[in-house]
This record gives sequence, structure tokens and C-alpha cells, in this order.
Amino acid sequence: MKNKKYLAGLALLPFLAFCTKDDVVTPAFDVTVEAREYKVNDSVRFIIKDAPDVITFYSGEKNKEYKYKDRVVVEGRKKELSINTQVTYGSQTDNLKLMVSNDFTGTYDEASVKKASWKDITSKFTLSVSPAGVLGPKVSSGKVDITDELVAGKPVFFGFKFVGAASPGTTSTQRGWRIYNFDLTTTDPDGTSTVLASRTNAGWNPVNILDAVSAAGTSKWIYTTDMFYYDPMSSLVESEGWYITKGFLPDNMSPDKGTPIKDYTQRRNTYAYAFKAEGEYTVTFVGSNVNYTGEKSVIKEFKIKVVK
Repeated sequence: MKNKKYLAGLALLPFLAFCTKDDVVTPAFDVTVEAREYKVNDSVRFIIKDAPDVITFYSGEKNKEYKYKDRVVVEGRKKELSINTQVTYGSQTDNLKLMVSNDFTGTYDEASVKKASWKDITSKFTLSVSPAGVLGPKVSSGKVDITDELVAGKPVFFGFKFVGAASPGTTSTQRGWRIYNFDLTTTDPDGTSTVLASRTNAGWNPVNILDAVSAAGTSKWIYTTDMFYYDPMSSLVESEGWYITKGFLPDNMSPDKGTPIKDYTQRRNTYAYAFKAEGEYTVTFVGSNVNYTGEKSVIKEFKIKVVK
């Protein structure tokens, strides 16, 4: 009986050795740097000892910071919108509204527009004005902070809503509107600004709620190369037409990415990098050993100062 147990133990040893051999080993690598202060465009030389299977390098520059490798939302981002409008002939007042929704589904039909919750933010903007029957000037609203009008983490849709009132007589009173610019800008806490959307790429879709047909045609939103506009077509009856953007997630961003500087097939004893701008950077090396059983990583970080 003892001999059987002994033989079974001997048979098990190769299997245990095999498992131990394939276990992922924690990297024992190290990284040193020749100095901690350099000038712009200097070659910063890092010395790598006992390099693991894979090494990823984060320079610490914007969009290349290890601490933001999992970040997908920016907190404290300001959202600003600028529009440029021109009112056309007619006499009806207040027939253009700029609306915003955080629960519109993105289905561009009457039922979906009416089901969504829309907030009127027109009063925040300066629109074109003119006396009745006179073509108004082109007017820029300037950048308007709309951060508080949006719900963090939810998509936002913008919509221009035209409402035409029935005319009291035989002459149309409805005024048309032209939109020359629509620029949605985000600004991060560090001051970096990005144009998230413009008139040409905001994904506009028309939704007619009340069609107004006249001898001149059907009132509607029309898109051209230099503007989009609502043409009431001299309608005498009520009309309502929306022009709605695609959805935006203005707080979202892509995670920061590192640069792979070594894989299984390479040897790596040094790595050189040049910074293009002065500043203080947290440089990060992530060394990993990887196989089918898993992955183990070790992080090495440095503070590097770059001066002119």
C-alpha cells in the first residue's frame, strides 16, 4: 500500500513542476534615469535592468498619463455654445426656440420629440432682431456657458424649434430664421478647449410636427453649404418644425494611452525620449510578465523636470 502511494506521488511530481513552471512570475525589473532635470528636446535616457516580457511607457504629457489610463469622464468640464442667427421678413415674434434634452431617444419622429423632456434655453442667447418686414442682421451670441443645463453622464441633444402662428388675414406673418454657426465647445479644468460639434457635423435631422402647405410649398428646415434655415413658405396656417442634432456626451473622453516599447520578441536595456515642452512630468514604466495563466505587473515612476 505504501509503495502504491509512493509511486502515485512520483507520478504527480512532473505535473506539479509543470504548473509551477507556467505560473506568472512577478517582474523583478528596475528602471533608472541619468538625471531628473533636462532641457526641451534633450534625450532623456532610461536604463532598464532585467526587462520583463512587456513594457509600456507613459511620458506624463497630456493624454499620456498613467493615472488617467482608465479615465473616461472629465469632471469639471465647462460646456459653451455659440450660435449665429438672422431673422427674415415677417412680423411674428419669438417664433424660434433653442431647446435641449437629456432624455431624447434619438428617434427623429413626432412621437419621440413629444415624449422627450425639452428645456428652453433661448433666453441665454442673443438672437437677431429687426422691425416687421425687414431682414435682420447676422448676430453672433458669443460663447454662452450652458454647463448647468446639461446632466452629467447623459447624452445631450439640441433642437431648434420653429413655431409659426396662423395669420389673421391673407398675408403671412411668419418670419423665417437662418442659422450660420453652431459651435459647441468644451473646456477642461487645465484650460484645454475642444470644439465638440459645429454646424456642419452636428448630425441635424428635421422633424415636422405641423406641416404647413401653401402655394409656395411646404414649410420646412433646409440645409445648405453655408447655413441651415427654416422657410415658412408664406404659410397662413400654424406650423411647427424641429431641427435636432445627434446626441453628444460632452464629459466623455478616451483614456490616456501608453506607448509599447517592448514585447516578448525584443530585448530592451535602454529607452530614450525627448520632451517638446517645459514642465514637470510623472514618467511611468509598466513592466508585465504575461502568459495564458495571467499577468503580473510592476510600476516604476519618475518625476522629470524639463526647462527651456
